[in-house]
Amino acid sequence: MNLKVNGTGPEREEEPRDSRGIPMMLVNEVSWLMWETVRRQGAVHPVSQKSGQLILIELAKRDGRTQLELAEATHLKAPTVSVSLQKLEKEGYVSRRPDEYDLRATRVFLTEKGRELDERIRGIIREQEERATSCLTDEESETLTRILRKLKDNLIGANEEEKRF
Repeated sequence: MNLKVNGTGPEREEEPRDSRGIPMMLVNEVSWLMWETVRRQGAVHPVSQKSGQLILIELAKRDGRTQLELAEATHLKAPTVSVSLQKLEKEGYVSRRPDEYDLRATRVFLTEKGRELDERIRGIIREQEERATSCLTDEESETLTRILRKLKDNLIGANEEEKRF
């Protein structure tokens, strides 16, 4: 940003923006605002790192996954998942148990404390989503969801390609 000084003080002179970057910046801001609201309302994830949050979200979708399944679902590296699970387990949000059919595998489950946290966070997110999308028509909301899914799928595909090289 350029500053221009006049007789009354500095004025902000807007720099030209690359319009292609604005949508993703807005997506990031909306995400930050959503999680900031969750934090302010006291439903904070036990692990401040995004990895712990992603793991809890994935376990809430489908409980009893292996560490490898969690790494694939969250697009995190296996060591990151391992360290995050240790923290989550220590705080009492997850538990690990041997797979009943394959004793070499360990399954990860949300504890009651983990489920309660997930429910509290989901409630806050539902409220915020209703507030945020109340200005949209049903068609606009469906279009936004479709576009965001396309962006997500495209980024996942690009990340998978990068891993191969």
